[in-house]
Amino acid sequence: MEEDAELKLITQRKLAQMKRMAATTTSAKTQKVEKTGRQVVTEMLIDRGDEVLEAAYSYYPNETDHIVKELSRLIREGKFNEKISGGELYSLFRNLGLRFKLNTSMKVEEKGRLIDIGEKFRLRREGEEKA
Repeated sequence: MEEDAELKLITQRKLAQMKRMAATTTSAKTQKVEKTGRQVVTEMLIDRGDEVLEAAYSYYPNETDHIVKELSRLIREGKFNEKISGGELYSLFRNLGLRFKLNTSMKVEEKGRLIDIGEKFRLRREGEEKA
């Protein structure tokens, strides 16, 4: 009989332990993962906005972080729900006095391939010199 009591006690402990583990796993799955301010803002960016944001972080990490936190707050509160283009974001940073360089290039299509506009002018000039 003693063995039956011990067996019941062990079974009850294991069952209680399994219930605790199941409750912990379920609560972890249902718990929402909070997005960072940067993730919230990045989801709203279009048209090279992510490149502008990365450039801003590389030049002004602290200031950009403050701006991103404020933008994410406005987005979360529903006060701002439009997509932000790269040009608009760049304009915002410039208006706040944060000036930085973006890598830009202009490409044109020639004979089915994209070439840099500087190369196009150089090729045209070389063609004119030969004539």
